[in-house]
Amino acid sequence: MVHVVIHSQKNSNEHQDLVYLDFQGSFDSPDNIDVSNIEIGDLTLDNDKAIVIIGHHKLMGKKVKLPKPFAVIHKRKDVMDEGNGGVCYDVVTILKEKYVFSTRPGLIVQESLRGLTKIGK
Repeated sequence: MVHVVIHSQKNSNEHQDLVYLDFQGSFDSPDNIDVSNIEIGDLTLDNDKAIVIIGHHKLMGKKVKLPKPFAVIHKRKDVMDEGNGGVCYDVVTILKEKYVFSTRPGLIVQESLRGLTKIGK
């Protein structure tokens, strides 16, 4: 039998403020690029809305309440019960809301180039 211990957020070794971002769609990158631990853009949170800017694209999101709270847990590295097959987890945070980005990204154009059109060659 495997014993699992989940510590409450008050007694947790790790406590972090996290934000749940829900994007409708996908992010594409070339196959040979490792995208782990890289910055992809800027995030601005303002009351009930969020703005993500990635390159020349602007995504607008809105805050919605989750149907059920979502617990983010992290496995402890210093498990005392390892010999007995036990596992300990810390509750990092409880998420009750998320930001949903359901619209297509808007294009950011330099102000000096707005209204200009190129006709011909």
